Amino acid sequence: MKSALEAAYAHGPGKAITPGSTPEIPAQRGVRHPLPEVPLAQLLVDVLSPARWEPWNQYNDHRAYPSPRSAYLVDVDIVADGRRFPVDPVRRATIGVVPWASARRVEFRPRPDRISPGYGTFADALVELETGHLAAALVEYAPWHGLAATADSHGVTFESGPQRTFPRPHRSSGLGPRGLGVDPRPLPADALATFCEAVARPPAGTLTDPGLRFRLAVRNVLGIDDGWYTVDPFKAVKPGAAMDSVQRAFGHARDLVDVGGMNLALVVTADVPAAVAARGPDAYPALLRAAGAGAQHTGTAAASTGMFCRPVRSVEDPLLEAAVDAPMSHSLLYVLLAGRPRVLGFPYDLTAVIP
Repeated sequence: MKSALEAAYAHGPGKAITPGSTPEIPAQRGVRHPLPEVPLAQLLVDVLSPARWEPWNQYNDHRAYPSPRSAYLVDVDIVADGRRFPVDPVRRATIGVVPWASARRVEFRPRPDRISPGYGTFADALVELETGHLAAALVEYAPWHGLAATADSHGVTFESGPQRTFPRPHRSSGLGPRGLGVDPRPLPADALATFCEAVARPPAGTLTDPGLRFRLAVRNVLGIDDGWYTVDPFKAVKPGAAMDSVQRAFGHARDLVDVGGMNLALVVTADVPAAVAARGPDAYPALLRAAGAGAQHTGTAAASTGMFCRPVRSVEDPLLEAAVDAPMSHSLLYVLLAGRPRVLGFPYDLTAVIP
């Protein structure tokens, strides 16, 4: 229990991040075999492969889920016939010949070594959050390939399911060639309702945790007073300029990300000591994974209304915990910033297979 609580402190008020470059990691050796036209393989292409490239962005390539610095800190292996087959998402290939007829599961390999050493042990928290995002993205995208997915702490298992055909929204963390900000016009109330519904009711098969606590900062939403709200049910708990509190806790300059001008900011906390006491040290990473999974689903729901949704952890934890009146035993896990973008941009679409 002590080590888990020490880790939570090191990832929260005790975190110390120093600048540094993202390491260059050699590609795994082995013969590559292209991913075939079978449902699981094409699902992996959809979720893992680069989907767009933004020429003005410091971190140019983007996939179906976010990753700090676009470092992609989690690798995926296909598990079949007692063997593991690493996936090369950029080349859309596997290392080794996969027996696809018996492939029903993928498992995760954490890669904190891909991010700057200056992140220290905080990289472990980012890996767990990204694992949640990745697991949730696989659950989200599976029905478009006629699959049903169930996620656990180590991977995702698939079986046949109904095929979805209606358009799938593509999430975005926001385009900010001159700083990330929102459209100054009021956000429609139905966009807020969709956002809250996604937080409260994630899809079946995804990672969840009853220990997560949500508080939502609202600003400039049509017919809704600014302030702090609970999500399920949606209820005002503290009126006023809630987004200013989020801005004060944010770790970067306002001309880089205009947090105070956002429409929505979801703050996720949890009672880590209570969870660890009840379930053991694995409860803390489980909370992080569940927070990441919820963020993925919320980001996708936001996209369906025309909003971006940017997950962040560059905050002063104590300031934000105080702003949401979190109990003393709670730790900050994640923050989601959302709103309608003020620029649409022109990202290069990378989803088509190039011969």
